Amino acid sequence: MKTSLWQTFALHLDDKRPGFARGPWFTMNAVLELDGALDHSALAAAFDELQRRHDVLRTEIVDHAQLIHSAPTAELELVDAVETHAEVPLAAPVRLRLAGNRLALHLHHMVADPVTLWTTLDELATLYSAQRTGAAVPPPAAQYADYTLNEAALVERQRGSATDWWQTRITDAKPCPQPPLQPAKPFAYREQLLTNTELAAVDQRTLQQRSTPLVTLLAALAAGMTPYVGAGETLVFATLFSKRDRPQWQRVLGPCIVPSVLAIPRDGDIAAVREAVVGCSRYARFPILEADVPPRSPFFEYVPQNWPSGYDFGPIHASVAAVAGPKDTGLADILGIRLRPTTDNTLTGHFSGDGTDWTESLVSQVCAGLRDHLLS
Repeated sequence: MKTSLWQTFALHLDDKRPGFARGPWFTMNAVLELDGALDHSALAAAFDELQRRHDVLRTEIVDHAQLIHSAPTAELELVDAVETHAEVPLAAPVRLRLAGNRLALHLHHMVADPVTLWTTLDELATLYSAQRTGAAVPPPAAQYADYTLNEAALVERQRGSATDWWQTRITDAKPCPQPPLQPAKPFAYREQLLTNTELAAVDQRTLQQRSTPLVTLLAALAAGMTPYVGAGETLVFATLFSKRDRPQWQRVLGPCIVPSVLAIPRDGDIAAVREAVVGCSRYARFPILEADVPPRSPFFEYVPQNWPSGYDFGPIHASVAAVAGPKDTGLADILGIRLRPTTDNTLTGHFSGDGTDWTESLVSQVCAGLRDHLLS
């Protein structure tokens, strides 16, 4: 079977930067804290059954195709200690490691998204409990192959209208050029942007404006970036949209995300940015590699805080101790901006890039402008 839109785009990124998406650090990771000891044999059996139930956990990406292995490719690993990040080979895209009262799940990002991470842990806990009690567990509602086929059909059905819309929003809208290229050092760092009190005030204003955090943050980011980009009408960002927009996709394992763009009006007000975001999401199922996206458009992503309260492995409760996306291996090129609220209700940003247009000092000035706009 052919790769999905997300997988195709990730392979394209890897072609540009070998090892970025095919490498073993391109992973989704979670560590659970257990309040008791798990039965190793029951956990191993549950993990084996989990892989048998979901084709995507036995899927290898080879030459732009999804190849499904007939048998599970991974076994439970009993180790002395677990870390948040772990290498996961693309040929065996899932790892489960147990060290005392800590359980770590690692999924290759080519076959998983954040929802997959949480849903996998939830089903693992259910299967473990069933191993102990003998209870039956209903089969999955769908496989990732079903999602991929449906996605391909939607792309073809919407191709004409999507092409026209992106032509209007990008090619005809005079995108703003990025800052000129210059020699500079690559960078990657995290920074707190808003305290919990400041974030609460921004959230309240967002509700009053009948908007969303994504729209509010995009409008503020545009205000922070505008002084440093060239003349034009539109700021263009690469991004990802979650597309679990049918009941059967809500719990399917696999990356139900679409690489797309956010094309927002320069200095646009909240209403204009909101209208642009709604349209971008509506027409997101379009092969982004075919769109006339300006080169080196920054990547932007808002990641809501959605840690679950925990999981019950029979009588053992597991709480989330740590979560992480792909490990920074220094292979990113364009400016990447990821904003997320933390568990203590502050707003944190992760910024990375090769520094040749958006330098670290310039990004710091953008952040200052973003804060000023949010708190004004």
